[in-house]
Amino acid sequence: MNRSTPKKRNIGRKVAHYREARGLTQKELAARLQTAGCDMTSEMIWKAENGRRCLSIFEIDKLAEVLHVDYNALFAQDEPPLDI
Repeated sequence: MNRSTPKKRNIGRKVAHYREARGLTQKELAARLQTAGCDMTSEMIWKAENGRRCLSIFEIDKLAEVLHVDYNALFAQDEPPLDI
């Protein structure tokens, strides 16, 4: 069975896509995550979006919550949709 790894799913790039689509800076997203109980800094978000940091399941869950996207959208194998 051929399974793709989370890195191949480009979760960080999808986070960047949804963040930008909602007009949020990395700093604003970090503030919203911290309010939701997830202690991520803007630097951590930058690293995740650029493939330099792995995200925990908890972080992915909070990102989906704060960005108002379906959890599965971040794990989808295809590219994020152009229309949100």
